[in-house]
Amino acid sequence: MKDVIEQNLEQSATTSLAAQVGVVSVITEKPFKWTDINDPFSPELDRIAGVYGFHELAVEDCRNFVQPAKLDEYDNYIFVIINSIAFEPKELKITLREIDVFVGRDYVVTSHHGLSRAVIDISQRLPTNRHRLNAPDAILHALLDSVVDRYLPTLDLIGDTIDELEDRLMVNPDIKLLDDIFALKRSLLHFRRAASAQRELLNMLMRRNLPLIRPELAIYFRDVYDHVVRSLDLIETYRDLLTGALDVYLTQMANRTNDIVKGLSILATIMLPLTLITGFFGMNFSYIPLAQRPYGIWYVTASLFIIAGAMLWYFRRKGWL
Repeated sequence: MKDVIEQNLEQSATTSLAAQVGVVSVITEKPFKWTDINDPFSPELDRIAGVYGFHELAVEDCRNFVQPAKLDEYDNYIFVIINSIAFEPKELKITLREIDVFVGRDYVVTSHHGLSRAVIDISQRLPTNRHRLNAPDAILHALLDSVVDRYLPTLDLIGDTIDELEDRLMVNPDIKLLDDIFALKRSLLHFRRAASAQRELLNMLMRRNLPLIRPELAIYFRDVYDHVVRSLDLIETYRDLLTGALDVYLTQMANRTNDIVKGLSILATIMLPLTLITGFFGMNFSYIPLAQRPYGIWYVTASLFIIAGAMLWYFRRKGWL
């Protein structure tokens, strides 16, 4: 049996949204109703779509996630997709979720898959903020504000991860750090795409004369827009930091390769005269200098050590070692 919760906003209207999964929660107060659906595949969405006359493409968008933020205007309502973002520090991965919002003159319908922190947050604020959350467009603004307010803390978490990665890069650069750098760059790219779409959505809410959005709310949407712009600036800063970290990694790898090549080159240079000497005394002739002397082998061996030591001293004096 579907559990439908109807409460007046004057009551403690937290509703049990956090405990309800796959059901419809309804919060009502004249002159508008807010219906929240946390299972977009539920037949309740089809029923509500039939009641309010939602377009089939909008209903399809609710069930095909995750889509970028957008705004579609219909005759009697607007359809808005909001993107929420979470970051997993262990997996270095961005998780995108969406909240679909139908805004009419006297109703708001939200749809999302599973629980939504933004919906729970707004429902908990209803009893103490009913003077502000008094219209459908105010609910839309509150949802956008709640989602965007988590962008900067998420970016702070990404920034801390980048700082830790840079510290590890300076101590012991290895191939796993390269994988982490590219994983973070991909995450920031996904973040940037979602935030850019959200910026365009807010720009339309501010500048388009939508009949369902009161003009006095434009300044509040502008405040959320400013938060998105700051988030985009921070994303570009972190992308530059990761590019710098990648350059440092490649430079250190190149330096390590150069050290290896230098060591091998010094070894080959030292071995060259030694090979020449041993090759000379190894020729198959009847008479070779020192070959018939009892201490000849020791003279040759000593000369090999002297030549090698002299070359090492010369290389060190030149600063090549």
